[in-house]
Amino acid sequence: MLTPAEVAWVALVPCALVAVVAILLLGPPLGHALARPSGDALWPPTWWEAAGRPEPVEQGRVALALLAPFGLAAAVAASVRRPLRLRPAIADALVVAGHAALVALLVAAVAGQRSLPAEYGPWQGFDDAMLVVAAALVAAGLLAMRLPGAPAAVARFARERRALRLACGVAAVVVAGAWLLETVGSDRLVEQAGASNWTLTDAFAVLSGRDPLVDYRLLYAKLLPYPGALTLLAFGKTGFVYSLYLTTLSLLALLAVYAILRRVTRSSPLALGLFVPFVAVTDMHRSLVIPGVWPMRYAGAYLVAWLTARHLDGAGPRRRWVVFLAAGLAAINQLEFGFAALLASVAALLWARPPRTARDALRLAGAVAGGAALAVVAVSALTLVRAGSLPKPDLLLEWPRIFSRLGLLSLPMPTTGMHLAIYATFAGALAVATVRAVRGDDGVLLTSMLAWSGTFGLLAGAYFAGRSDESKLTGMLSAWGLALALLAVVCVRALSARRWRAPTTAELLVLFGFALAVTSIGRLRSPVAEARRLADSPSLPAPRYRPTVERLIASRVAPGEKVAILLPESFRIAYELRVENVSPYQHQNAVVTRRQLRTLLDAIEREQVREVFLPAPGAMLLGEGDTAPEQVQAFQDAGFATGANEAGVLELRRP
Repeated sequence: MLTPAEVAWVALVPCALVAVVAILLLGPPLGHALARPSGDALWPPTWWEAAGRPEPVEQGRVALALLAPFGLAAAVAASVRRPLRLRPAIADALVVAGHAALVALLVAAVAGQRSLPAEYGPWQGFDDAMLVVAAALVAAGLLAMRLPGAPAAVARFARERRALRLACGVAAVVVAGAWLLETVGSDRLVEQAGASNWTLTDAFAVLSGRDPLVDYRLLYAKLLPYPGALTLLAFGKTGFVYSLYLTTLSLLALLAVYAILRRVTRSSPLALGLFVPFVAVTDMHRSLVIPGVWPMRYAGAYLVAWLTARHLDGAGPRRRWVVFLAAGLAAINQLEFGFAALLASVAALLWARPPRTARDALRLAGAVAGGAALAVVAVSALTLVRAGSLPKPDLLLEWPRIFSRLGLLSLPMPTTGMHLAIYATFAGALAVATVRAVRGDDGVLLTSMLAWSGTFGLLAGAYFAGRSDESKLTGMLSAWGLALALLAVVCVRALSARRWRAPTTAELLVLFGFALAVTSIGRLRSPVAEARRLADSPSLPAPRYRPTVERLIASRVAPGEKVAILLPESFRIAYELRVENVSPYQHQNAVVTRRQLRTLLDAIEREQVREVFLPAPGAMLLGEGDTAPEQVQAFQDAGFATGANEAGVLELRRP
């Protein structure tokens, strides 16, 4: 009779073959069923901001690929009731085949990581030096731990003590805070870099009376603009203050992961040793400075993970519905990562304490539904008080629909590349969690967080599937780093139990992946350099874009007048000029379909707007895009005449 671990390896190749057949045969019809034409399309088709095309076949196949690891987990779980019996020679051959298949997949991933077509961007990947250093680190670590007295010395160092716990906590804050200096900016730095912060505009939209999910359509986070607006009111309406707000959210999200690792390892030094590489791989290629990823997508997800870990560890919150209240808010704030975190928390509870009766299952379902419903009620109350209206669910789905069904900015997924290694890591975390659960291993928290990280990573992986480029792959590295850290804990404990002898293929692969995360520390930008960058900020030229645009608009529009401004920093400009910007979108390059343009024109007509300000065709204001000639023509067809065209700003005036 095979053990659960042997079942996992024996079933790996058959499950993979079934998944491949399903992906090839069922992917196309599934994709077309899920992504039926909606009567809308990207428009204008020749405009670079509306580039892309629907990819229903790829989406259907990706959906099946992301679900395939759950099939392997189900096979392992089923072996408990119906044990699998094979001849030792056959079982050994299948296990070796599973090892070989995994090694081949990871070799293809590493070999193909830098063979992406040019349009995918400059993904540097893990260079040859990093690969060599990682292998050396694994070999040196395994040899060192076999020295007499080495395991005992590590155990003494890792023993939890109050003073050491405090020191490691401070070190985690310092480490994360030092590297987060790169996320701090100012108005001068933003303009000097040639890119504006979309999320800052969202906060100013809230200050201007716009209401997300009611009359304002956000691309990124739906709820974080509210505390962002309060931050600006309390500390100053500047890019520097807002960047500190985002930096604080990122710091809290990173520290939530440190807290999870500390609970899992029961050792602050070990948690810190896992945390530093996690931060390093998270920030590989500077993903932390991308406001659309950090903290808009990860902050809520990691808060949910932290609450889930605390609940399973016997600390507060004691009630499961509180976890799912937070998960529901995270899902409303950012649907893709937030909903993935919600389902990951369901998985963590199922893997920790599987329901034994229908009543247990109903209680869990009630906690999930109750918490999510309270999140909906809370958001509804907020918009009802502010806007006198309930939130519109279709606004929550607008951008996911545009990116998935319409294929905005879509790029085909490459056959090989680093994404295969990331996928295998998430699948491995889920498989290991299942094996540990069916065996009844000690360390329920570790088992449940493995299930959380595997489920979250797989479901959030759809983020990369839609546009398989460097920035989306970078955005997945944080989830990968968490799964690697948890798997490393499993491997180290297993090796320790065997006195650091005979590491398995899977253990070597995990340790090698974690060692790669360690090598990424060398790519972090120097905190000293970042501090020098901030110190030199006052010497940069004062911002010119916004003052120029404000003077232009102020010469055409009186305070209190209703206008439509679709320029970079649109709502900030309107707020400072004390005019009412009625645009439901923050910028013209957020209007990429005919339906969106109709929504914009309807708002302009309803509010009887006479002045519209757009980026002129061909003008790249702060690097954020321009207006298509067809869009200008649509405004003219609606009764607007072309006015001044100054400093890249096109004025449209209703006679």
